[in-house]
Amino acid sequence: MTRGLLLGFAAAFLWGTHSVIVQFLTGDLDAIQIAAMRLYIAATTLFIVLKVLRQPISIPKHSKYFWLATGATFVNYILFHLGLERTTAASAMVLENTAPFFALLFLFVFFRTPVSWLEVGATVLAVVGVALIVYPDLAQGGARLTGDIMEVGAGITWAVFLIASSLAMQASQSTGERLNFLFGIFSVTAVLLTPIALINMSVPTAGDILPLSMLGILATALSYYFWYEAAAVLSTMTATLLFALSVVVTFMNAAIFLHESIVLLQAVGATMIVAGIFLTTQAKKRVD
Repeated sequence: MTRGLLLGFAAAFLWGTHSVIVQFLTGDLDAIQIAAMRLYIAATTLFIVLKVLRQPISIPKHSKYFWLATGATFVNYILFHLGLERTTAASAMVLENTAPFFALLFLFVFFRTPVSWLEVGATVLAVVGVALIVYPDLAQGGARLTGDIMEVGAGITWAVFLIASSLAMQASQSTGERLNFLFGIFSVTAVLLTPIALINMSVPTAGDILPLSMLGILATALSYYFWYEAAAVLSTMTATLLFALSVVVTFMNAAIFLHESIVLLQAVGATMIVAGIFLTTQAKKRVD
C-alpha cells in the first residue's frame, strides 16, 4: 500500500508538469500535433524499456478495458490539447482533475458502488470549486470559456480512462503486462491522432526538442507507468484521486515558468477541489 501511494504521488508530480509544457509548445506547434508527438515519444520510450527488460511486445487487443481506455485517451487528448490553446494551464489542469468525481458517479451508476453522504458532500464541494475556477472566464466569455468547457469534457473522458485502466491493472500479473497495456494505448492513440495532426503540421524548432522530450518521457511515459504500478495495488477510487494532487504542481509551475497570474478566486476553487478529494478518501477509508 505504501509503495502504491508513493508511486501515485510521483505520478501526480510528473503529471502536474504536462499542461505547462504543452502550453509553452502551443506557440510553435498545433495542439493535436503536440498530442500525437508526445504519444509517439512515450510509446518509443516504453518500447525501449520492454526490450531492455526482455519482455515480449504484446498489445492486449482482446481486452475490453484496453479499448475503453484507448478510446477515452483519444478523445481526452483532443479536448485537453485544444482546450489548452484557449485557457490557462492552471485552469486546464484543475478542470481536468474533476475526473475523480466523474469517476465516482460512473462507479455508482455502472458498477453499483455504494456512495456515502461524505462522498456526496465532497462532490458538492468540488463542483463549487470548479465554479470558482471557471467564473472569471465565464464573465469574459469567448475563447477562455470554450477552453474551460473542453477541459471539463477532458475531465469526463479522463475519468473513463482512469476507471478502465485501474480495473485492468488490478487484474494484471506483472510489470511487463502493465507496460504492454500502456504501450498499446500510446501507440494506437498516436496512430489515430496522426491524420488530424497532419492537417496543420509544423516543424518543431530546436527550442521545442527538450520540452517535447520531457513531455513524452517524463510527463507521459513515466507518470502513466508510475500510476499503473500504483493502480495495481490500490483501490480504483484511491488511484483515481491521487492524480488530482497534480493541481498544486500545475499552479506553481504556471506561475513560475509561464508567469500566469493566479486569481485568488481560482486558488480558493482549487483548494476546495483538493479538500473534496481528501474528504472522499476519508469516506473510502470508513468503508474499508
